[in-house]
This record gives sequence, C-alpha cells and structure tokens, in this order.
Amino acid sequence: MYPATENFVFTHRALDCPGFTAVAGDPAAFVEGLGTHRNIWIVGGNTVLAPLLDRDMVDHLIIQVAPVLLGEGIALFTQAEQVRRFKLEAVSQYGQFAELVYSR
Repeated sequence: MYPATENFVFTHRALDCPGFTAVAGDPAAFVEGLGTHRNIWIVGGNTVLAPLLDRDMVDHLIIQVAPVLLGEGIALFTQAEQVRRFKLEAVSQYGQFAELVYSR
C-alpha cells in the first residue's frame, strides 16, 4: 500500500494479507518498541488509536469512513481533546468510502 512504510494490523485473528504484519496486544507498547522516527502504517479502530493519541505518538491520521457518516455529525474520535492538535488536510471520496487526512 505504502512501500516506504512498515504495515501493521492490530487484530486478534489470523491475517492473510501480504505486506501487512498482524500484531496483538497494547498498541502503544508495540509502537514504543519500534523506536523513534519510524514511518509506520497502523490499521485498526478506535481501540488502537486511543492509546496512541493519549501518549502523543501520532503525527498523521488517515481515516476511512462511509460518506453518509460525514453528514450525520457522528464523532470520528472519542479522544476529542487529543484530536484538536490535528487539522484536516484533505477529504477524498472513493466509491462507498471517504478518506479524511489529518496532520499536526
């Protein structure tokens, strides 16, 4: 997907997806173990994102949602305070999904 990155998926079941490494456990502890200044792509939901935001470990977010959710005022994050550090850079629509790109 992004060849310059390492790709990790937080999951509790087997993963058969070339180019992605399955990871289980605490997302923040896993990322801390990778060291600093690493460009990694992490796939996971709010339970993966929350501890990373809480520890200020995220510089960029790319979120894919169903476009219908954008018009309904549904909160994309439960960590509203941490997300205020980010600004929306771009919104693109791909078929049934929209991609929101945030950065510091």
